[in-house]
Amino acid sequence: MDFLKNIILKKEILGNNKLIKNTTSLHVAFGIDANFTIGTGVLIYSILQHNNNNMVFHIFTDSIYPEDVSRFKKLTSTTHNIAIIIYYVNPINFSQLSTSFIWSQATYYRFLINTSLNNITDKILYLDSDILCINSFKNLFQLDFKKNILMAVSDFPEMLSYSKKYLTLNSEFYFNAGVLLINLNNWNYNNISNKAIELSLKNNFKYYDQDVLNLLLANKTLLLEKKYNTIYHLADMNTPISNDTIFLHYSGSVKPWQSWGQYHFLTPLWLKYKNNSPWKDVPILQPKTYKQAKFMARMSYRNKKYNQALHWYIKYIFWKIFK
Repeated sequence: MDFLKNIILKKEILGNNKLIKNTTSLHVAFGIDANFTIGTGVLIYSILQHNNNNMVFHIFTDSIYPEDVSRFKKLTSTTHNIAIIIYYVNPINFSQLSTSFIWSQATYYRFLINTSLNNITDKILYLDSDILCINSFKNLFQLDFKKNILMAVSDFPEMLSYSKKYLTLNSEFYFNAGVLLINLNNWNYNNISNKAIELSLKNNFKYYDQDVLNLLLANKTLLLEKKYNTIYHLADMNTPISNDTIFLHYSGSVKPWQSWGQYHFLTPLWLKYKNNSPWKDVPILQPKTYKQAKFMARMSYRNKKYNQALHWYIKYIFWKIFK
């Protein structure tokens, strides 16, 4: 399939490149655009605080600011047991795929992992960038795939109801694609990346690549414990998380690096890692679009910041009219 041919324009290696083919290294991948770099950086920093293994981080991106590359270099300079590889993606073909104001085409970059890593490692952990690592995940890489292609965590029960109704999914669970441990050999043998692209081009799925992967891998996925992907919506959840949580997933439309996500009791946990990382001087994102202004107005109102809510609601109306 020509879609993925020459899709990686170049790559940049930071840190200890001897770790790339070191059999003791754990490999972790991300698919992002420039807007999610802060999430990726803080996530990598949090991983390093709880894991002493040799680590190789693979970042697939169509855009990244030079100052963020400098921050990644700073991160690698603090320790000799990590390497970061930035893969610069040609985004043209991906513009054919469905996106939204929440999910950009970078969500599909997880389909590129096999093209660059199949000769380096036989398993890799894919992580969304709205995640925080708060415990060690070393044991995850020691689990047996049992002939499966994927390991993932089941999503909320209502997502299974959705999948059975709209996807006619023949499975007892619908998994969340934010944390995926991938058996690359089995993935490649079953040609999953090309099948996923083909399915994405032919359909307009509500949850994009997540729906696609559930359809393709419904009976080839081993379920993980919830601690490996504790899915949490800052917009509408207020329950405490378990002490054994490994990956806290700030899923949904509100993120901890956004000003409208600052009112939640779990945001300070993310900020603690940010403020000790090379991204400590990066300001919290302020609303720049009418949809973001609407989120800001709504979250301000919920937290009884009525004057602030009115201010952002007026901006929302003004920006929407003059979009």
